[in-house]
Formats: sequence, C-alpha cells, structure tokens
Amino acid sequence: MKRFFLVLLCVFLLAGLVACGEEETPAGDGDRADRKLGVSAVVTTMMDGVHRTRVKGTVAAVVLDADGKILDCKLDEVTFTATLQEGVHTPVADLSTKEELGDLYRPTEEDLGGEEGSTAPWHEQAEKFCDYVEGKTGAQVGAIAATDGRTEQIPGCDLTVTDFITAVVEAANRAKPFPVGREDDLELALTAYHEPNNNAKKINYALDLAAVTLDEQHRITGCVTDQAEIRLTVEEDAFTTLSGLVKTKRQLGDGYGMKTASPIGKEWYQQADAFDAYAVGKTAQALAGLSLNEGKTDAVSGCTITVKEMLKNLIKAARQD
Repeated sequence: MKRFFLVLLCVFLLAGLVACGEEETPAGDGDRADRKLGVSAVVTTMMDGVHRTRVKGTVAAVVLDADGKILDCKLDEVTFTATLQEGVHTPVADLSTKEELGDLYRPTEEDLGGEEGSTAPWHEQAEKFCDYVEGKTGAQVGAIAATDGRTEQIPGCDLTVTDFITAVVEAANRAKPFPVGREDDLELALTAYHEPNNNAKKINYALDLAAVTLDEQHRITGCVTDQAEIRLTVEEDAFTTLSGLVKTKRQLGDGYGMKTASPIGKEWYQQADAFDAYAVGKTAQALAGLSLNEGKTDAVSGCTITVKEMLKNLIKAARQD
C-alpha cells in the first residue's frame, strides 16, 4: 500500500513540474518562426556640376507574416552634398537622418519632386506610406501607381515614393526567417559617416543600416545589417564620379569580392550573417560590452570583418525601443 501511495505521489509531482514548465513558456512563442525580417536600401549619387555630388540613401525595414504580407514597416532617409572648394573637401558636418530630425525636417522641393505638396514633417508622411503598405505583399507594393514619383493612392503622403517602393519591395524579397513574436517591435537604424583617409583624390562616405525586432525584455529576436560604401573620386580639383546607383554589400553579394581575400574564405554577407546571428537574444547593453580589437572581434565565430561601425549602428537600433 505504501508503495502505491509513493507511486501516486510521484505522478502528481511530475504532473506539477510539467505544468510549471508550460507556464514558463511565453505566450505566442510557438509561432515565432513564422515571421521574416528584411532590410534594404536605395543609394544614389548625383553630380551637380563638377564641385558638388548629392548623395541620397533611402532605407526600408519590414516584418512579414507566413503569407508574405507586411506586418510592420519602417523607413528612413539621409541626403547630403559633398563639395569641393579649390579641390579640397571638408567632411559634411551634419549627417542626421530625416527620421532623426523629426519635426525639424520639412519636405523640400527635392522630396516633393519639384511640385507643391504638404508641409507636414517628412517622418509623418513616411509613416503614412508604411501604414498603407502594411497588409500587402511585396508584389502588391511594387504595383503602387506613381506618376513622376508621386502617388494619389496614399492619403497624407505627397512625397516622391519611388525609392520607398523599391526599398520596401527588395526588403520583402530579401527577408529571412527569425524567431519574431507577434508583439515584437520593429526598429530601424541608419547612420551615415565620413571615412577619413590620406588620399585627397578619394573621398569616402559610408551608410550603415540595421533592422531589428525586440521582445518585451528588449532582447533582439531578429537582426539584419548591411553597409553601403560611397566612393567619390577627384581629378584636377573636380569630381569625376558618375551619377548612379550605389549597391550595398548585400546587394553586391558574391560580387563584392571578399571571399578570395578572406582568411576564412567567406564573402562579406556571409560574415555579416554570422554577426547578425550572434546579436539575436542579446540586448543593446549586452552588445555594448562586446570586446573589439582594431574594430574586429574574436567573439563572433565566422566573422573576421571590421564590425565597429556596424555594432554602433546596431546598438542604436536596439536602443530605440
């Protein structure tokens, strides 16, 4: 009889342990893998005479559901002009993005395609665009009708949306699966900066972009980073760089050409994937403690690239929650 009661007691104890284990699992975790995260950019240079080059970077981040529909969308943009005076370039002092400037940044003639339009802050109009595309697939966003870059389909958005559309569609097409929860927040960070060098004939700027999703504990549940290098050349005190599209390192893919020079035989995007995977599960505070040696880290297996600027921008994204 005593043995019977001992067995019965064990059964109840095991049942209780199972129940406790089930309560520790956050609600909604079971469908986390059904979501995808993507980021992309449209980066262009435009010559304005021979002493001025206009740079514009439009970045989009999206979260997709299992059917490929956009659950959340974020946009940001940075524009600046590199100038030469007697063949000398002074780095641009303010490289704030339009989202960072907030209410201080009102749409310019360039933003409105040379036409009249709403003077509502850029970030408010970009948010209207994002609200409109939520619930749509990338293909449906690509079908938005735009005349001279603007559309009448989106109330409250008079901005030129051509680059918005391109960036969102590519972000959706490039999206990768992550354990993103239903209530996780999407954050996007864009940082532009001048890269100093000792060659007066080469002027270098870069854009870092990061899309992250954050859970209630501010832990990263999804992460995608990318970079764009803007190389402006100078000859006889004038810019010689042609106007055109600048591809990011992920857009270049194997064409970036790092694999043959890499000590581990991996392309840039493959090493960035390892860096992104390392960030998942960590907070901004934890990432801030990552040890660097000349911009690189030994903490991330499969990643020997310089991550200093990527890390700073990623921390910026993870701290916006």
